[in-house]
Amino acid sequence: MLQAAGVEEFDEQVYRTLVRKPSGTLSELAAAHRSSTSRVRASLARLEELGLVRRTAARAFVPVSPDAALAALIQRREAELAAVRAEIIELAEDFRTGRIEAHPGGLIEVISGTETIARRAREFNDGTQREILAFDKPPYVFQPGAHELAAERPLLQRGVVAKAIYSQEAVDAPQRPAVLSQLAALGEEARVLPELPFKLRVYDRRVAIVPLTTDQHSTESVAIVHQSSLLTALIALFDAYWERAFPISGLETGRPAELTDDDVALLRMMSAGLKDEAIARQLGVSTRTLRRRVLHLMDLLHASTRFQAGAQASRRGWI
Repeated sequence: MLQAAGVEEFDEQVYRTLVRKPSGTLSELAAAHRSSTSRVRASLARLEELGLVRRTAARAFVPVSPDAALAALIQRREAELAAVRAEIIELAEDFRTGRIEAHPGGLIEVISGTETIARRAREFNDGTQREILAFDKPPYVFQPGAHELAAERPLLQRGVVAKAIYSQEAVDAPQRPAVLSQLAALGEEARVLPELPFKLRVYDRRVAIVPLTTDQHSTESVAIVHQSSLLTALIALFDAYWERAFPISGLETGRPAELTDDDVALLRMMSAGLKDEAIARQLGVSTRTLRRRVLHLMDLLHASTRFQAGAQASRRGWI
């Protein structure tokens, strides 16, 4: 069972015996496994290196709690696998670079089909070590929600920086604010703009996925753009849009005590340029009630326009 975690079969048997009988001596362990003391001693040394056993002051071996030891071992193996995935991505890039030198057309790959696109996206996700940049707007290969969280959680948990800009339409979709809140809690940096030119994913600033068209069929075929002046242009475009976009998640500081969570959500959506009807629907209030709350926030911020209120709230760190 533990072979998948890097524990040899005989070592696992010795560890299980120690767990059941922590006071077992070297001779007893050898007898229990019908083996020589030298083989058991070598096994214990390997288990110690893996963190599954430790030596006492009397130089005896005792088992480390399986909960802690195996969790640490699994984390170590996952880190090793992540490093292997990253190496595979790098080797694949080197392979493509070599082919591109002979055939420059290889700078851009065109792939089609939902499953093929999803598989390549998973490969890039798994190999990403530092940063992912994204434009997010409909249509989607898969409906955002549980699938989106499952794809992003491992990245964020291993420390990858994720920056995403969402279109108004994406943010306004049913149940999407709840998903964005969960992603923000995991560490995603999210901003919003009324419109985006297309969907985009950039992995470690080394490779990008971008749809070939901007219509409702844009998920059927995509281009994979490798390191080139085109990739540099896509990254520059993202950076420019990021500067223009409004934050919609993260830690907020310096808010007055009277500012409620709904007020913050309202300010964010105002700053993003959402229409009154869309904001009211998200907050579950009538447009008349919404407009009263907008006037209250404008007074609180000493702003004469809604745009000015959003800008003031952003500068003050309320949103």
